[in-house]
Amino acid sequence: MNNMAPSRRSPLLFYLSVLLLVLLKKSLCMKDGPRCLSNPCQKDSECGGGDAAAAATTGGGCHCPDSLQDCVQTGYDPCSSSPCLHNATCSSAAGNLNFTCSCPLGYTGATCEVATGTCDWHFCMHGGTCHDKVDGVACLCAEGYTGTYCEREIDKCLSSPCLNGAVCRGNMTGYACYCVPGYQGKHCHLEVNECVSEPCLNGGTCLNMIGKYECICPQEYTGIHCEEDVNECHINPCQNGGTCENSFGNYTCHCPPGEEDGIFYSGWNCSEVLLGCIQHKCQNKGLCIPHLRNGQHRFSCLCPNGYTGVHCETMTTVSFQGNGFLQVHSATATAQDSFYNINLRFLTAQPTTLIFYRGDKDTFMKLELLNGYLHLSMQINNKSKAFLHIPHNVSDGEWHSVEVIIARMVTLKLLDSSCMESCLHETTATIDRNQTLFAFQSTFFGSLPVGNRSGDSLQNIYNLQPAPSFVGCLQDIEIDLNFFIPENLSCDSYLNVKAGCAKKDWCEQHPCQNKGRCVNLWLSYQCDCYRPYTGPDCATEYIPGRFGHEESTGYAAFTVQDIDYESGTISMFLRTRKSSGFLFALEKNRFLFLKVWLEDGKLILLGPSSTKFQGTQAVNDGNFYLISLKIEPNKTELFHSTQNLGSISTPIIKIQSGDIIYIGGLPEDQETNINGGYFKGCIQDLRLNNQPLEFFPVTTSEKSVISKSALINVAPGCAGDNFCKSNPCQNGGVCYSIWDDFTCTCPPNTAGKACEEVQWCELSPCPHEAQCQPVHRGFECLANAIFSGRSSAVFYRSNGKIRRDLTKITFGFRTRDSDVILLYAEKEPEFITIGIQNTKLGIQLQSGNSFYTLSLTSSQPVNDGQWHHVTFSMVEPLSQSSRWHIDLDDEEDGVTSTVATGNLNFLREEIDIYLADKPFDNLDGLRGCISTVEIDGIYLSYFDSADGYMKKPQEEQFLKISANSVATGCPQLEACSSNPCMHDGVCEDFYTYYLCICAEGYTGTHCGINIDDCASNPCVHGNCSDGIASYNCVCDPGYTGARCEEDIDDCRGHLCANGATCIDEVNSYSCLCPGNFTGRFCRRIQVPSTVCGNEKRNLTCYNYGNCTEHQGYLKCTCIPGFTGQRCEVDINECISDPCLHGGLCQNLLNKFHCVCEMNYAGERCEIDLTADLASNIFTSVGSVTLALLFIFLLAGTVSIVTANKRATQGTYSPSRQEKEGSRVEMWDMEPPPPMERLI
Repeated sequence: MNNMAPSRRSPLLFYLSVLLLVLLKKSLCMKDGPRCLSNPCQKDSECGGGDAAAAATTGGGCHCPDSLQDCVQTGYDPCSSSPCLHNATCSSAAGNLNFTCSCPLGYTGATCEVATGTCDWHFCMHGGTCHDKVDGVACLCAEGYTGTYCEREIDKCLSSPCLNGAVCRGNMTGYACYCVPGYQGKHCHLEVNECVSEPCLNGGTCLNMIGKYECICPQEYTGIHCEEDVNECHINPCQNGGTCENSFGNYTCHCPPGEEDGIFYSGWNCSEVLLGCIQHKCQNKGLCIPHLRNGQHRFSCLCPNGYTGVHCETMTTVSFQGNGFLQVHSATATAQDSFYNINLRFLTAQPTTLIFYRGDKDTFMKLELLNGYLHLSMQINNKSKAFLHIPHNVSDGEWHSVEVIIARMVTLKLLDSSCMESCLHETTATIDRNQTLFAFQSTFFGSLPVGNRSGDSLQNIYNLQPAPSFVGCLQDIEIDLNFFIPENLSCDSYLNVKAGCAKKDWCEQHPCQNKGRCVNLWLSYQCDCYRPYTGPDCATEYIPGRFGHEESTGYAAFTVQDIDYESGTISMFLRTRKSSGFLFALEKNRFLFLKVWLEDGKLILLGPSSTKFQGTQAVNDGNFYLISLKIEPNKTELFHSTQNLGSISTPIIKIQSGDIIYIGGLPEDQETNINGGYFKGCIQDLRLNNQPLEFFPVTTSEKSVISKSALINVAPGCAGDNFCKSNPCQNGGVCYSIWDDFTCTCPPNTAGKACEEVQWCELSPCPHEAQCQPVHRGFECLANAIFSGRSSAVFYRSNGKIRRDLTKITFGFRTRDSDVILLYAEKEPEFITIGIQNTKLGIQLQSGNSFYTLSLTSSQPVNDGQWHHVTFSMVEPLSQSSRWHIDLDDEEDGVTSTVATGNLNFLREEIDIYLADKPFDNLDGLRGCISTVEIDGIYLSYFDSADGYMKKPQEEQFLKISANSVATGCPQLEACSSNPCMHDGVCEDFYTYYLCICAEGYTGTHCGINIDDCASNPCVHGNCSDGIASYNCVCDPGYTGARCEEDIDDCRGHLCANGATCIDEVNSYSCLCPGNFTGRFCRRIQVPSTVCGNEKRNLTCYNYGNCTEHQGYLKCTCIPGFTGQRCEVDINECISDPCLHGGLCQNLLNKFHCVCEMNYAGERCEIDLTADLASNIFTSVGSVTLALLFIFLLAGTVSIVTANKRATQGTYSPSRQEKEGSRVEMWDMEPPPPMERLI
């Protein structure tokens, strides 16, 4: 233990010596002023320069020896030692050793070391009061503020005065609470009662909640405020088909009537079956309605019309057979009663008759039928009070319901469903009740009594002249709300009236012929005949007048007598097959005022001083048509059946005596021919305002107001001419005569009206790959020809029998050739060339006497392999010379030439017409297809009789002269239909094969191969990665660009210092240093080096190495710490890892330094400071005493040595500062970097 003490005391004495030396140095420098506190001066410079006065006033400074340029520590901050006192703020400028202190209130001085101790500065803020104290001042702050100088505002919300989640906002005067919904008050302590406004409706209970309310609704209500009625029907409570009707808080079920199955339901939910009708007693088809009353199943009868009573046992229907009446006495009314009504149902076919009459001769109301319409009239004391009518026909033999009401208004109502509009008519009438009190006690139905039959009480009513007696039935009569029962009448109250409705259906046996409409007139029937029929049973037909029979000419004329019509309608049936012919004329004073005739099968109307009007529909097909001419003031309208064809304006005329109506023609042939010629056909049922104008009378009526004045070559009936007598059918056809025409039954393979056309195509004359096309008196075989290039052309020549003008060429083609001939013909100076030039269709033509060559070119390419159809035609085909037009693929505009030339008639001569090539041009012909070419209806066929096909019978032909056969077909193979091209390749069809146009980046027959874009080695300094139509270069370090062709400029942001030049290299750079700098970044000043030898042979020794020459041998002698032939290698003293216990070794020049871990010390970190600390404490005290004595001696020695050193050593070594100064400051941050040496 004692042997080890000296070795342990030695390190302790060393560290204590260092500590005392530092304290001594600081105390000595205090004399140079505050500026020297931080000891900023280095490299043997003096702080304050030894001038205490200057240091006190300027803050001191570093005074360097003459040979030093700057002795200020690089990056030094003079504020780092906190020289400013009393929390003052220190500030300094970069590169300047001076600092400035910003003193707080109450202090002053260079470092704020002087307390002012006065309130003169008024430094208490916000109204605070200043008080002087011995050690300074104190501020008495105003309310709401605190702090040394009253600089802080007291937060009044710190005590959290606001309740219930409110937000507190404080200010100088206080605070405010911002309440959340549902609270109020200064501190938000009061809850708001949202139910005060009574928001809940319909008895709902309001439940107050925080910031809201809730309504508790009664069962029958819902909604936020109980405002909605609950739909009790939504659960479908009604059973057995019942209909639910919702009501407030309830519902009602309307049970079905039970008409379908006879089962009735009742009960709240229609769930109970009603049994009252199981054995009901309803008669006469009365409907039994069951019901439940007091637990008993009962029934009631719903009677049909015509019956009443509990069981519908009483009849209410009466029938009138003519000349009869029915009188009903009403109950005695009072003057206060102000209401009369009569309600009844009636059935009749009479257009005019009396239904009822209520009252006497002077005061009455009556309801009658006038022309089938209901009319109500009322008279009081011989003064008319009301007249109402309903314009709806009720004389149709059907039941109708009518009601008459007299109150504040006089009302007439037609109640049944047959009336859709205008079924109600009412008017106001002032009625004195006293005037009608006695008169309205009697009501007569059907008619009025005759003579004294009804007694004196009727006040001579029998002298009135009523309408015809009612024939028909009445039922369900109600008078002043009292139901009339016929069986209660006395015998003298009616005449010719029977109970029930004794109606005979006269129409049951269908007495009306020819579709005539039968009307039952109760006692008889009436037939309404359709034209052209007449007679009581529509059995008689008006006899037609036959005009132009067997090509004769004639007409009819009718003279108007004893009439004066301001308007009229002339109508007739006509039948004809001729497209022209005179029909009608109205002659007034020898002037033809109106004329109607046929032109092109259509009706023509012409009046005086007007343009003619023509109808749109032809009427010459051999059928009967009804036409009408309606003559009105200022206009005349023409009708076809009921269709208005149009009208013309005419002067105001009258049809009157002396006027003549001409039918079928006029007396003068010339006038007739101008207006269509004599009519050939039939005219029937000619009428003027429903007055028949008969060619051959069939009726014996009263004297007609129109007399027949002429009937020339008009035969009765409507017989047709025999057209077969001339044997019109050809080729063995059989003739059959039809009205004014014929028809032929033709043999097979013939057609046409007279079998004049042979159906050549039905003989199958063409090969199977061709299509047969009928032409005039012959046929052609149409096909598409395939041309394969050289020597495949065909040529044609006219047969010399073509007579028609050739003004048009039409054909189709498909090819991918961009320059080729399609059609060529030439006979100097005339020629035509059609071909493809530079992918577009081009046509050249010179013809006739024209000196110009016509040239046309299409606007679109045509070599896309698709079918194109072209028509080349003259704009004016009837002219000798004309412009020409191209119509390609049915384009809207096409192309038209600007010059004119002649037609193609030169092709009718002996000239060869070539297809798919041109002679003697030594060029390849067409590779593609051409359809059959048509030249103005004459085809250039690919088949002829020489090839074994049927000879064509038509006269005009172009004959195939070339001997070679032509391959036909050119099918659309649709080779691309299977979509063979992959990866979005475009498939092009080449007739028999396909070609894939690949998308970018792919190749191969089907575009299935991805092109290797790296095959060309595009990456200059990098590795290539192939993509789709692209590549990606991964560049080597130091290169960039799409192809790695660019060297990255590593000198951007370089670290070369001291004016060194940066030299770019691959992924790096180097620094070219100035003469006196070295190192990687030229930051070190070169250390001395020596050179020996001569210009040819020399040696440089670095790092203070000594170069010597001995016997011609050059050698470097290195100082300790360096090695190498040129002393360029710094010896690493840390390579032997000398530091113990985890210490960090720092390599120095010719030595090392260990930075020890905590609790370890020593040159090699070999001392454990935690061991035997207590046993050595006394030894340490003694050692410290001896150390102090030693330190004083050492201090004197150091001072002398330092002074001598500063006087004799006047060099500055930046490399030493870099080696021994800078790295020490970095020890506690990171391991030191390797030392730089000049190599």
